[in-house]
Amino acid sequence: MSTPKILGIVNITEDSFSDGGLYLDTNKAIEKSLKLVEDGADIIDLGAASSNTETNEVKPQEEINRLQPVIHSLLSHHIPVSIDTFKPEVQKSVLKNNIHYLNDIQGFPHAEIYPDLAESNCKLIIMHSIQRFGPATVIETEPQKVFKGMVTFFSERIKALQNSGISLERMILDPGMGFFLGSNPESSIYVLKNIKHLKEYFNLPILVGVSRKSFLGNITNRKVTERGPATLGAEIYLSYMGVDYIRTHDVRALNDALKVINTLT
Repeated sequence: MSTPKILGIVNITEDSFSDGGLYLDTNKAIEKSLKLVEDGADIIDLGAASSNTETNEVKPQEEINRLQPVIHSLLSHHIPVSIDTFKPEVQKSVLKNNIHYLNDIQGFPHAEIYPDLAESNCKLIIMHSIQRFGPATVIETEPQKVFKGMVTFFSERIKALQNSGISLERMILDPGMGFFLGSNPESSIYVLKNIKHLKEYFNLPILVGVSRKSFLGNITNRKVTERGPATLGAEIYLSYMGVDYIRTHDVRALNDALKVINTLT
């Protein structure tokens, strides 16, 4: 079993699917971030615009205004920061802060940002989604087609980034989960069952975020607030599959479980 790095999720948003509105206040977002680090998070993943299927659009400047004070506070505490945004204007802004990770649910499709990415040192979390652009949508998909499309997507995106002077050592692949793979749970399940093949094929670090996702609700018939045990079960499975990073809401549960397993094995 691997011991993956843990990304603690902090959504500075009004309408994120599981914690919208809780951390829109700057002080609450900072407090939550520090608590996640105390619970065992290696990295804090900040997002200021939701990507769920019913989200309201957040303008780039509003994203920046929500993010900047939290970024400054966390960096002053020497906490590794990841920024979850797909807007080039926001990406350019946060790169000036010398953040540690940039997390794009569109997988960096905008070539105009590539020179800025090449000049930075942060790691790039390249996420795959069937939508390719924008937030999640409700679409039925075929699991095997999704996986084949994912391999093609990553191959093309890695090549484009490399051609722009960005080294492989800075790339992390995220297959996407839940509605990013399809409204039917079978596509997420298929990708998880084949996650080891994805890692072996590209020989790059893999990040997965299954926390409270819809497909876990389909499996367990539990609502969002009751998916903690299902989330932890999937995350432990991912640890055994050699995933390098796990993005989660419940950092303490995952960190404690990993400690116990590592002690007993």
